[in-house]
Amino acid sequence: MRLKHIEVFNALMLTGTVSAAAKLLHVTQPAATQSLQLAELQLGYQLFTRQRRRLVPTREAHALYVEVQKLMTQLESVKRLAQALGEDDSSKGLRILIVPSLAIRALPDALSLFRQRHPKIAVSVRTLHSNEIARAIALQEGDVGIVYGNVMHAGLNEAHIATGRLVCVSRVGKKGDDRRSTVALEELMREPFIRIDERDPLGAMLADQFSRMQAQPVGGMSVQTHHIAMVFAEQGFGPAIIDSFTAKASQVAELHVRTVTPEIPVEVRALMPRGEMSQRPVDDFIEAMRAATTSV
Repeated sequence: MRLKHIEVFNALMLTGTVSAAAKLLHVTQPAATQSLQLAELQLGYQLFTRQRRRLVPTREAHALYVEVQKLMTQLESVKRLAQALGEDDSSKGLRILIVPSLAIRALPDALSLFRQRHPKIAVSVRTLHSNEIARAIALQEGDVGIVYGNVMHAGLNEAHIATGRLVCVSRVGKKGDDRRSTVALEELMREPFIRIDERDPLGAMLADQFSRMQAQPVGGMSVQTHHIAMVFAEQGFGPAIIDSFTAKASQVAELHVRTVTPEIPVEVRALMPRGEMSQRPVDDFIEAMRAATTSV
């Protein structure tokens, strides 16, 4: 199949009709029909059957579509990178991509320091998850990304920002509640608690600890971001395991923070596109982030 045949096939899988696929691709309906016919001729089997004015994918089409989706994702990445390479760097200012929880407290503190050196530079901020940030920085959609953990991406340079730790946060309800400064992970697992989804680097780290202990947590909640986990703990839904940087952002005086033992380190890193000279504003922002997170 040629690329244009694959694009028509993808559009047909998404829309279900030739006319809708043609509109999506900005081509004529006869051109879309011809591409489908040529693709089926080359393959030697049907990709669709017609039922009540709609095209129904065959078994072969469903199997093929799994790989086509991967290819279309790669093509979209190529388009985004090509567009980014053609943009005027001088008009972008400083483009920061950062995980949501670090954007609550650490980022404003860092930007206050950064503005002392660069009071007039334009700054844009996008919040994404660590893996999304790595992909976006590789595509040069940002100048610097702030993530948890080590992403090990071939198209990126990394710089260490700070090292924190996993902590347990819980709302203190009444006098006499547990006021210890540490709590064992094994103890936490005996009761339901709020944890981070395993698709997050810290969630995956915690899941690895569970696996090493040959145990599974009891019930509880699983959420997507560290800040949401903390907010739920602040509202009394139970203890939450989050990173110490997020815990620092809490404004609730009754929130009790305990270090999880055995102590599990949490690294914050900066990501930059590989192969480019580091810009002075990027270097200054990284230093500002280090200063904003050193007290954690």
